[in-house]
Amino acid sequence: MTTPVMHDTRPWCIGRFVVDLPHDAEVYNQEYKYMGYSIDVAKNVGQQEFGRRVEAREHELKAKLRVDPHNSFSPTKTPWLHQAVQPNDYSRLFVFGRYDVPPAELSYDVEGYAWSHDTQFTLKNKFGDGYDQSAVQNASEILRNIRPRDEGDVPNDGAFCFNGGLIGGKQLPAFDATVAAGLVPGRPSNLIVKLRESVAADQKASLLSGLSEFEAQLKPYAGHYKVLRKGKRQVAGIHAEEILVDIHEDGVQKYQFYLLAAGVEGDPSKPHTAIQLLFGAEPDAVNPASVTTSPVNEEQAVQAWDTVLNSFHYRGAAK
Repeated sequence: MTTPVMHDTRPWCIGRFVVDLPHDAEVYNQEYKYMGYSIDVAKNVGQQEFGRRVEAREHELKAKLRVDPHNSFSPTKTPWLHQAVQPNDYSRLFVFGRYDVPPAELSYDVEGYAWSHDTQFTLKNKFGDGYDQSAVQNASEILRNIRPRDEGDVPNDGAFCFNGGLIGGKQLPAFDATVAAGLVPGRPSNLIVKLRESVAADQKASLLSGLSEFEAQLKPYAGHYKVLRKGKRQVAGIHAEEILVDIHEDGVQKYQFYLLAAGVEGDPSKPHTAIQLLFGAEPDAVNPASVTTSPVNEEQAVQAWDTVLNSFHYRGAAK
């Protein structure tokens, strides 16, 4: 191809960050968690229907009885529902258990429901028996501040973006965010961005320190690969390391670029960051080498990589 991969781009919101993607990029995977909660989005749900669903769920949780796993799973007199909270008129939080067991064995399921602009959000998590009300307060904060978002919308208030919505309000620390996209439609050109909060153990990780192990994985390509670039760099103000590899074998050209940033513990603007850009793939019975070879040359691949990383930036704290 003669046109640069990143010639016509749009901003794509991921968590509290933004990265540029080509307008015709195929985003094929998005995974998000916030404070450990998975988030499901259901559109075209009216307010009355939402209220009916939540009331039915609460009734179900009150009616079901826990079982005793130490007594042939026989039913007890204890209902599933342990705690119900109403953060506002458009949200509910349920904490419930399925088993009657000693405190040391207790584990609670958590379900949060919120409604905004004909959209229902369902959040799910787990609490241990020792959970305190700060966990409930955090869940309530999320449910009060969750709202829908169109795919191309990038909020200017620093809210946490996920697929189909965003979470504003108080900034909470724990999150996971993954976006994977094909940059050149129909050709192997995968950009994968993974973000999460940085923890102390991350500071020991190093892409360059593990270079010998990485190069050991490339032994099957001996004589068919070269390292185009390796070293330290900054991305979104975060200290990071990168390695760019060129692999050519059996008529297939591949470029595999990797970046790793340990981040800074306690700083949401500097999360643990892992970014990959992979041009080209192994041929198979369906896709011959002419299809799986990289759609771009070395110069275009490196240019796309640098453009992606230079576009990646933190949007700021929520207001």
